[in-house]
Amino acid sequence: MRWEKLLWRKIWIGVVFLAGLWGPQVLSAQVDLPPEPLLARQVVVERHSVEAVVEGPLVEVQVTQLLRNRSGQVAEGVYLFPLPADAAVSDVEMTVDGAVLEGRVLDREEARRIYEQIVRAQRDPALLEYWERGVFQTSVFPIPPGEARTVAFVYTYWVEPVDGLFHFHVPLRLRHLGQVEAQEISIRVDLHTASGLRALYTPNFPSSVERSADDAATVTYRTAGELPANDFDLYWGTDDRAVGLSLLSYKPAGEEGYFVLLAAPGLAATEEEIVERDLVVVLDVSGSMRKAKLEQARAAVQSIVESLRPGDRFNLVAFSSGVELWREALQPVDGAGQREAVRWLEGLRAVGATDINRALLAALAQVAGGESARPAYILFVTDGQPTQGESAVDAIVRNALGHLPAERTPRLFTFGVGYDVNTDLLDNLAAELRGGSHYVAPDAAIDEAVGAFYAQVSTPVLAEIELVFAAPFTVTALSPDPLPDLFAGRQLVAVGRYTAGGTGEVALAGEVNGKARLYVYPDRTLVVGGGNPAVARLWAMRQIGQLLSLIRRNGADPELVEEITQLGVRYGIVTPYTSFLVLEPELLQPGGEIPLAELGVLSAQPRWEAQTDPIAAAPAAGEAAVAASQARAALQQAEVAVESAATVRYVAGRSFVLRGSLAEEGSGGAGSIWVDTGFVETMAVTTVALGSDAYFDLLAEPEMAQWLAISAELVVVTGPESAVRVTAR
Repeated sequence: MRWEKLLWRKIWIGVVFLAGLWGPQVLSAQVDLPPEPLLARQVVVERHSVEAVVEGPLVEVQVTQLLRNRSGQVAEGVYLFPLPADAAVSDVEMTVDGAVLEGRVLDREEARRIYEQIVRAQRDPALLEYWERGVFQTSVFPIPPGEARTVAFVYTYWVEPVDGLFHFHVPLRLRHLGQVEAQEISIRVDLHTASGLRALYTPNFPSSVERSADDAATVTYRTAGELPANDFDLYWGTDDRAVGLSLLSYKPAGEEGYFVLLAAPGLAATEEEIVERDLVVVLDVSGSMRKAKLEQARAAVQSIVESLRPGDRFNLVAFSSGVELWREALQPVDGAGQREAVRWLEGLRAVGATDINRALLAALAQVAGGESARPAYILFVTDGQPTQGESAVDAIVRNALGHLPAERTPRLFTFGVGYDVNTDLLDNLAAELRGGSHYVAPDAAIDEAVGAFYAQVSTPVLAEIELVFAAPFTVTALSPDPLPDLFAGRQLVAVGRYTAGGTGEVALAGEVNGKARLYVYPDRTLVVGGGNPAVARLWAMRQIGQLLSLIRRNGADPELVEEITQLGVRYGIVTPYTSFLVLEPELLQPGGEIPLAELGVLSAQPRWEAQTDPIAAAPAAGEAAVAASQARAALQQAEVAVESAATVRYVAGRSFVLRGSLAEEGSGGAGSIWVDTGFVETMAVTTVALGSDAYFDLLAEPEMAQWLAISAELVVVTGPESAVRVTAR
């Protein structure tokens, strides 16, 4: 639906603004809606901000919008805002440029009547997403031509935990309106809890989290020039114990369920809670590390040495054509030793070739024979490929695995500096040794990148972690597996599948300095139906990342390619094997039929062959190789289910792809249509008019309102052999 269908004039121009949604809607609770549009894209929301303060269970929210009238006529209208579902609103106030306006809260029945009136008038199906809410309504106000008005109002309500998690929701989406101007969105939530704040999670948005105290945090999200594909949801949990554990789950009818597990320690840890560890830092000092590279790398390692804790042990390894150790064995942390290590670093010079195999074996030898209760970490910094000694990737990996200590498996974290690194080698080593690979762009600061990572893993509080799900739970998969160590102030996000849900007990076991720790969490819930669909998409993203890494390591396998393709199609995830085709067939001619043969929306990579596989056959070094490695890691380690493309939407367990002449804009406007990725051309298609009785009959299915809200032009699968095409034409 195009913007010119969203503004009408009859004596005055009636405008409804849904706060957080991106365009004006005509509302007339008193008069009939005019049939034809007269203005197009005239009133816009230039800026939208949400400021929320959470004090225990009480939430106070201030919404502010800057509205601009770009037409040559005065715009007047009614302002509506969908209020939180199941929330008792205790205070609502609205001001326009400092003047307080009277408003009222409409109950759900009245709100639903208004919403249904608009939808039946074939104006805006996106309102279906909010028709079960109450709404706040204020009186008509004028916006002079070319001028802007600031609208602000405050409401408060109480939140109660559900399955151990509090939930804050902000409506943000109106997917199909075609607003192309840059919009500024900002959300800030200041959290203050009565007890220890543990889990903090936004399933759809990569938010910034700043922890100011063990019971306080600030969560922010900002974007400009990008229309959000989802509403903003923030979940948080509290726990007085050292580690909190929360579950967020989703179970479609007739399928296994999906869950996200959040294990969150406190912001700080006491000395007794901190795990003592062994650390070996390996630094490449070959000829290519001259000048700024070596200076920055040296500064990064110096910072790590100076931040070590009493009880830790450490050593430093420098390598080029040969290997040089600071000390022959791991050393305890003390001021004198740290100062000597820094002086040793200052004497390093960059010269020679790169013998990665020899350096790696020297580092592994340092952690051999240590105490099994002490976790061991190896940080490996290099800017090149193996040019001396063993150079074959498979051989180096086999050598490392053959020299692992019997007592414990160290965690290896690799840092590739620049683009002349062998990503296969660094990725495979990190994967086999339960660590991670990281890359620093040529123009980025090495010390900042390494320092930022080390700050996250500097304070381990639980090692050798295991999870136990008691009856009635039946968990069938968990990722990552095995689980990584837990660090103070850093949340562990694991995903998994289950067949049997309900309410039961989850136990988290681990070790702290050789002593067993067991945390038991009763009354945790995996839903038996419904839940948050973003959980399923997050699981699919990680699964695709793992499969892509397997193909990169072991070569192309048709079964793996097929699994990746199916996951991409179902969950709307762009992969190297899944093409979201955007064609321009004449789909929406008035009175015309859908050309079914033109509606196939996804396909496997054409003429796929193992020897030309886009993953297995790609080079291991270079800028493209680093980018590909980072993309695979981003999927495999994903913590939020962000949308992967402007023309793909994952809604209530279904994926839809935008097709048609305006698909490039992601508008869903005239000439385009959203198509369920489960649709195939052999299905029987029934055409239903937007706003008709048949249209509202479809809403008997709980998820259907969310699917129909995507657009006025939509194809949605309704059965194994059937689909419905909704049209406003």
